[in-house]
Amino acid sequence: MTGGPDDETRRTQVYIWTALFNLFLALAGIGLMLWIFIADRGVREDIARRRAEQTACARRVITAPQPMLVDPTEAAPPQDRPREGYFGKQGTEIRAALRLSFEALRGKSSVPVLEKLRLGSPEVLPEKTIHVVNLWATWCEPCRDEMPDFKAMFARRAADWGAQVRFLPIQVKDESEPGKAYSDIERIMPAAPVKLADRALGNPLTTLLESDTDRTLFKGGLPVTLLLDCNRRVRWGAFKQLNSGSLVDLERVVDQLRAELEDTSPGSWCTQSWPGNGRCEDGENTPAGHVLEDCGELKRRPQDPAVAPVAEVVPVECPEGSEATPDGRCKRKLRGNLGAATGTPPAQSATCGNGACDGGETRETCCDDCPCDALLVCKAAGDGHKRCMVKGLRGG
Repeated sequence: MTGGPDDETRRTQVYIWTALFNLFLALAGIGLMLWIFIADRGVREDIARRRAEQTACARRVITAPQPMLVDPTEAAPPQDRPREGYFGKQGTEIRAALRLSFEALRGKSSVPVLEKLRLGSPEVLPEKTIHVVNLWATWCEPCRDEMPDFKAMFARRAADWGAQVRFLPIQVKDESEPGKAYSDIERIMPAAPVKLADRALGNPLTTLLESDTDRTLFKGGLPVTLLLDCNRRVRWGAFKQLNSGSLVDLERVVDQLRAELEDTSPGSWCTQSWPGNGRCEDGENTPAGHVLEDCGELKRRPQDPAVAPVAEVVPVECPEGSEATPDGRCKRKLRGNLGAATGTPPAQSATCGNGACDGGETRETCCDDCPCDALLVCKAAGDGHKRCMVKGLRGG
């Protein structure tokens, strides 16, 4: 005897409920796995954070004595790994690059003058300033395409950003003359107090930025945009032409870094002290703890000059028409009658003219044999006698 319609309906209902139950178990399993994954990730992040805090704590204990005379690498906070967009709270340092010198142009000029400036100098990266650093080249079409977007952003935020946010272009991997290169692009580029060019052999800047495999800040292509915070650490980066979304994100992070800059409470990010943060502090300008990228060339206080003994000046008798100087010499008078000497000359000795100053001869009685003083010569005077006279005088 075969089952009726009711049996077929019941079997269908059983199949449906079984399928729903299996689906429920599958979803519950997936949810459980996601929960375990998230919980495990949270535990790992918490462990990493605690280890970082312990390391930072230990470093603070090591670097407590002042002035700071410790290994700069050990004194600096940990760093974030570079990536597209926001790097993180700690950022990535470019300390080695701050020591490099570049060709530099300042402001606008119809006849630009090149000078050499170090990247870490206060003329290029002043304190208490956020910097949008842009690496570009004349042959890079995307570099030129994104410049108007930078200019529009700076123009739109000029009122609240002011001098607190600066644009710093650096011409790299390009042999073009910087004056002409910047003159050609200046119309579409944001105002930049300083413009740099790296034309040294081997492209030192890009070579340095790509040398650290863990913190590569140059991936071989242009343009590159790097955002530097108050401690000159890179907190945001783009390794291609910026689009509208990237510009919005960049603007947001700039405002975040400005807020950090305005926070001057003790222990805040922009008040912390370590070598390479761009602030000359904690003995970094001393011979033992000198930090070039923060303080520039070491300025040594000159030693007090030794007091030289004063030589005794022997008084001299100067002929008429000249006068004695403080150092015991005779010089020609600047005013008055400088003609031939007057008065009755001393009688010349009988041996005058024999070439030897002897027999009681003096320069007054025989200047042919007895040499005159410095600045004076033996010349014939108007009375027929030879006398010591100032050079250039003629007998009367």
